[in-house]
Amino acid sequence: MAVIDSQPAATPDPAAALNSRPRVARIAHVSFPCRDLEEGKRFYVEVLGGTVRVDLPTFASITVSNVDIGIGIVGCAWPERAAEYPHLAFFIEGPDLAAMRALLGRCGIPVSPLWTRTGREALMFLRDPSGNLIELYCTEGYPGSAELPRSGPAGHGITVELDALWYTRWTPPGSR
Repeated sequence: MAVIDSQPAATPDPAAALNSRPRVARIAHVSFPCRDLEEGKRFYVEVLGGTVRVDLPTFASITVSNVDIGIGIVGCAWPERAAEYPHLAFFIEGPDLAAMRALLGRCGIPVSPLWTRTGREALMFLRDPSGNLIELYCTEGYPGSAELPRSGPAGHGITVELDALWYTRWTPPGSR
């Protein structure tokens, strides 16, 4: 049920409020469904380098690269196996993209082939353990990006098969 605030917002200058558009300041968080809260926290902390900010019985918030990612186990809708949208994207530098691919491989987490739109950038997809899609996006500086397979604005179905990225088991770093 939607709640509608019937009280008008207080404004110091009503005339100015009529001539300006309110603006949001910045993103607060992104929230994803999670099949197992402990596993989700391990993935976002141990693989993506996050820090747990909120840790409740049915919800956790982990900060990764200044983005708060909420994961919850109640009231969830699950992503389609082959859908590219929605997804979360992180910028990553060229050397870190190569190192992250290697880390994900050691963890047994499937990753997409690298691809590019213009030959300048390098992109790849992976999923968290609950199937939420994550893009790693290197804007420039990845060696060999000009030779990567090309796609338009979306990579799925052309250079990437997103349904091949699902997995049920993985090994957190340092667990071997």
